[in-house]
Amino acid sequence: MWPVSAMLIGALRSIVAVVAVLAGCIVIHEFGHYYVAKRCGVAVPAFAIGFGPKLVRWFRRGTEFSIRLFPIGGLVQLAGEVPQEGLFRAGETIAVELDEDGRICRLGDPADLPGALVAVLRGCDLTDRMTMTLEHDGEVRTYRVRPHARVIAGRDNTIPLVERHEQVLGKPLWQRALIIAAGPLMNFLLAGVLFSAFYLHTGLPVDQPTLGQIVPGSPAAAVGLREGDKVLSVDGHAVGTWTDLVNQIRSDRSNPPAPLTLVIERSGQTQTVTVTPRKAADGTPQLGVNPPVERNAIRSVASGFSSVWYGTVNALQMYGQVIRYHQFNDLAGPVGIADVISQEAQNGLWHVVMIAGLLSLNLGLFNLLPIPALDGGRLFFMLVEVLRGKALDPNKEGLVHLMGFALLMLFAVFITYRDVTRLF
Repeated sequence: MWPVSAMLIGALRSIVAVVAVLAGCIVIHEFGHYYVAKRCGVAVPAFAIGFGPKLVRWFRRGTEFSIRLFPIGGLVQLAGEVPQEGLFRAGETIAVELDEDGRICRLGDPADLPGALVAVLRGCDLTDRMTMTLEHDGEVRTYRVRPHARVIAGRDNTIPLVERHEQVLGKPLWQRALIIAAGPLMNFLLAGVLFSAFYLHTGLPVDQPTLGQIVPGSPAAAVGLREGDKVLSVDGHAVGTWTDLVNQIRSDRSNPPAPLTLVIERSGQTQTVTVTPRKAADGTPQLGVNPPVERNAIRSVASGFSSVWYGTVNALQMYGQVIRYHQFNDLAGPVGIADVISQEAQNGLWHVVMIAGLLSLNLGLFNLLPIPALDGGRLFFMLVEVLRGKALDPNKEGLVHLMGFALLMLFAVFITYRDVTRLF
């Protein structure tokens, strides 16, 4: 009975860790886009965590927030990211509802708006003039579209039509770039915070000849050495740093290792202790003592964010090796990532914190790669816009991103299949 209970607890721990880590990294990424877009005055119709059918949804400040069935991604829908005219095509039949001022306030497929005015679309300007030209019973008339008129796109989906000043395309280039870059930047920020918290909990090594945690059953434990003992000398050689202490212990190449005489200071008193090191698997003599650590908030934060920098450099080098040497077996998809998180969850909370920081760092960095459909791909098109002196055709750019998204999904399916066959 107990083994079954332990298995269930372990499985539950893994599930909670996987969902929390993936959702946390995704939410912070999408929140970056959302927050900066709202600050820049861009309407955000939808904020979703996951893909697929909506499990829960609520509305706040003009945005539909939803949690969806498959928690492996997310999206923030920005108004005017592509021209709003692209939602319609000339000659199609649509249904519209008018407000008391004769402006279009709701529109969509006639099946979704029973009782509404049904007409044929002859043209529209939903960027500058906010008008639609409709033909009804042989009469052609141009209607104004009310700001935030809702396009009914099925039972559970609506899309607002907003004026140019609330559209992404109506914003200056620097604001558009900031909105796109905000997602990865928030991932880097989260990684720095998580690394800092981890270092504050575990402590950071200090280069002092003071003993840290004593390994149970080790030579150091056998002779009564304690955490906090300060080593003054080893076999008559003075030591001033932890590095000095390690070098003195490892300088003995005899087999078996010869006893060492340590002069230590404990509670203000000097003592002499003789201890015989034990050889590790690589032949290095060891006492079984961990280095001393300190828990300092300033050092922890500095180390946490420097780890983001060094982690980024290492990840870029790894990407280069993958491309150069075709080491695609080193890549992991959602299943592989979930398996790593699950394993770390069995080792404790702080292992999950560290893996969450690493995942957030890599998520932010991956999204900055200049690949269509990723944030880096959109930033690349903005760079091209700067070099050309004018914007690319939004519809053509949107097609490129759509193709890029399709290729990424195919690649994700391939990696996922490989992860599943590797695990099972």
